[in-house]
Amino acid sequence: MSTTRLMRYGASALLLIGGWVHLKLYFDGYRDVPNANLGRSFLLNALASVVVAVAIAVRPERIVRLAGMAVAAGTLGAFAVSRTDQGIFGFTESGLNPSPWALIALVAELGAIGLLVASLVLARNEDRTPAEQPAPPRTVAIVGSVAVLATVVLAVLWNSSSSTSVVAGGTPTTIAGGPAATAVAITDFAFAPASLTVKVGEIVTWTNKDSATHTVTAADKSFDSKDLDGGATFSHTFSTAGTVTYACAIHSSMKGTIVVS
Repeated sequence: MSTTRLMRYGASALLLIGGWVHLKLYFDGYRDVPNANLGRSFLLNALASVVVAVAIAVRPERIVRLAGMAVAAGTLGAFAVSRTDQGIFGFTESGLNPSPWALIALVAELGAIGLLVASLVLARNEDRTPAEQPAPPRTVAIVGSVAVLATVVLAVLWNSSSSTSVVAGGTPTTIAGGPAATAVAITDFAFAPASLTVKVGEIVTWTNKDSATHTVTAADKSFDSKDLDGGATFSHTFSTAGTVTYACAIHSSMKGTIVVS
């Protein structure tokens, strides 16, 4: 097997990984924030990655490898834009969040570009050798079927395991011997409820029900949960009357308000 073919297979696998990461994130809650456009872009990325990955694995043409580089470069570009103040579709991210998926996708896309560029350079130096022939139709059908089947199975698994619970309002509880407590859920990249009224001395507890990492950070710096992984909680006692706004330091589109009376 030629070196260029091995490089194509490697790039194909990396593009599939990048596409599958976006598919997982779609089901992890990115399909709903800040609107459906972000979710559609994640699905489109997954679809394009699978199609181009299969094409690269079975077709040796230069244009196919260029298409793979374009998909990977577009993904990296969207990654960079989402880390700016403007964000993408009004959604902003920070650093390598969500962890570890952002890093996996980043490495996969960069690796795919590197292998595809190297394969094109190597192919030019192998012009004296017989041209590589496309895979026969049967091989194309097998490779395509396996890639599509794997994508469908992963989509079903991730969809069935995704959290869809939403808290409609804060739930006051009483801690024995202590002040009242109110619950806020972090779900589908939003605080639920986004606005809450509590009394002085009341405790508010946030629970991250997303698989992505979030924070609960007050605008006036009076409290900061730091990174909350899925299932983690953070509590704060409000001892002074007034209005406190807060947000997720990782996803600035997530905002909430606490009115203390």
